[in-house]
Amino acid sequence: MALTKKEYFVKDLVIDDEYGVIDSNATIQEAAKKMKEIGVPDLVVIEEKTQEVLGVIADFDIVKNDVAEGTDTKTEKVLSTMYKISPVTLETSVIDAFNRMRDLNVNVIPVIKDKKLVGVCTIQDCWSFIPDQTVDEIGLIPVRNTKAAEFWFASVCVILGFTLGILLPLAGIFGFFTANQSEIQSLLGIAPVVGDPIVTFNLFDATGSGIMVPFLSLFAKNGPIWLVIDIFSTLLLIFGIVGLFSIVYTSFSDTRNLQTGWIIRIIIPGLAVFFMAFEWILFGIAFALEVPQPGVTIDPVGLTMSIISMILFLLAISRDYMFRGKDVSEANTPEVTR
Repeated sequence: MALTKKEYFVKDLVIDDEYGVIDSNATIQEAAKKMKEIGVPDLVVIEEKTQEVLGVIADFDIVKNDVAEGTDTKTEKVLSTMYKISPVTLETSVIDAFNRMRDLNVNVIPVIKDKKLVGVCTIQDCWSFIPDQTVDEIGLIPVRNTKAAEFWFASVCVILGFTLGILLPLAGIFGFFTANQSEIQSLLGIAPVVGDPIVTFNLFDATGSGIMVPFLSLFAKNGPIWLVIDIFSTLLLIFGIVGLFSIVYTSFSDTRNLQTGWIIRIIIPGLAVFFMAFEWILFGIAFALEVPQPGVTIDPVGLTMSIISMILFLLAISRDYMFRGKDVSEANTPEVTR
């Protein structure tokens, strides 16, 4: 996603190095005295031996959680009152730092470098570095809120893709290949069955009227290719489910300005597409290896649904290029007629 606004990082801020620290074994009264002495409303709580940052204690929290509750501040430790917040590094984005403070409703977050405290930044520091409006310039459809549009678009696409390409073949609604019973009795090792003569090869088995032959049962008689098909069918089901949730999760994370890795954004759902396409190839190999070759035909509905499913998965993966930002100021400017 290309944005017209520059992304800023914590290193771009003026880090406040005039901060106070206090040991985790100190009492709340000692923390309050130190705040008064150095004139700060917050202290970074550290572990004295390791210098590890544990959290931040604020004057407001002392008043709300201790004074108002009648806590003995002379004996109670700061650990009971401080708020825990993951420190940021100099390479953390300003938006990420801002979101961490906003989510906890706090004003200060510690900044570390090589696991050592180098300063703090405040939510006020971040304000001027957060773009008031980010416009996505790449996409086909202009919308006012690209992230929300991408979330709903990706979610609908991947749910439909999973249903058409994985769930329905799993349920036997349609399959990959079909054949007449008389053509594949030797392959399946079955006797003639009265009823509909058509047998459909689904995700894990071959089914027909009064027939259900799991692919695993074909392994010993017809070779390891059927075991491979069963394994890839399992992988298709697993990566289909994980890919569905990864797309929904990453597209929702985008609406919250949360960063997600390319593995969960692209690789995992992409593997679902790969296994879906390779499933067809494996069936073709399996039938080609049979002697004599069975008279099977491609299920046209199954092939169509698989193609649509793969396209839907790919559209969900490439959702960043579906929508572009609409210039709100221009969109709201009325036309002047003379």
